[in-house]
Amino acid sequence: MYHGVICVDKPKGMTSHDVVSKVRRILHMKKVGHTGTLDPDVTGVLAVVVGQATQLTEILQERQKSYEAVVTLGVSTDTEDASGKVTHTSNVSHITAEMIDETIENFEREYNQTVPMYSSVKVNGKKLYEYARSGEEVTRPNRMVYIHDLKRTGDINFGETIDIPITVTCSKGTYIRTLAVDIGRKLGVDAHMSYLRRTESCGFTLDDTVALDDVTSDSIIPILDVLDDFYKIELKDKLEARGPFFKTVNGQKMSQTDMMKLTKNEDVETVLFIKDNTPIGIYKKHKENEYKPFKMFLSSNDL
Repeated sequence: MYHGVICVDKPKGMTSHDVVSKVRRILHMKKVGHTGTLDPDVTGVLAVVVGQATQLTEILQERQKSYEAVVTLGVSTDTEDASGKVTHTSNVSHITAEMIDETIENFEREYNQTVPMYSSVKVNGKKLYEYARSGEEVTRPNRMVYIHDLKRTGDINFGETIDIPITVTCSKGTYIRTLAVDIGRKLGVDAHMSYLRRTESCGFTLDDTVALDDVTSDSIIPILDVLDDFYKIELKDKLEARGPFFKTVNGQKMSQTDMMKLTKNEDVETVLFIKDNTPIGIYKKHKENEYKPFKMFLSSNDL
């Protein structure tokens, strides 16, 4: 049994589930998942979690993501990307580089983004893409997203349509194809995302990735390396029958007083307990005077 994260450079034409299925076959184990869906046409960083690291999905998804993309002005599609059917076209002859750059600059902020119709977000227990495929109308939810950084990275290609190369660093839950549409909307024209590559996700960059065909057990990044920014406490021994070690390996709550002793009076929100270089569990502050288990990797039966 392996435990950790494999950072795959997802190839074009495969779903995230396809990647997970192949990793399962390579490692001969079932407990494998991914940390965020990439559409088949999208390439780049896909963190695949293995074994006990499947419990890290929620944590890793909170980390920011970065992309290289191309926004194409003048054409809109039903999927908001190049894979969809063209729904409308616009005359873009009046659009200038100055207008584009000013619009892009104004998107470096928090804004209310409408979830695309072709997405797996559920409304009334049904995925939006299922409504879309059956031709049903439904009100799509909005969500607040944050664009930390948005830059044009090369020359604008002017023609019957306009191609704008950009890089984006954003919060969890941001749809880059919807961002492309929103950029076009601000400029008063149709738009879609014609290219996308994820360059950063879950704390990993393209430099950390391995080609899917090259994945082996040696590609696994250990859990402790993935959580290297966490506050860590080494559990030395069992000592007291109801002490920190006993409480931790049995997944019991811990008082603020007990935790402050372990952290040498440093007030921290999240603590990773380890023993013999092995992760035991993550505790988070639940109330002002109490910590609760957040993710447990091992129990007393495993030690």
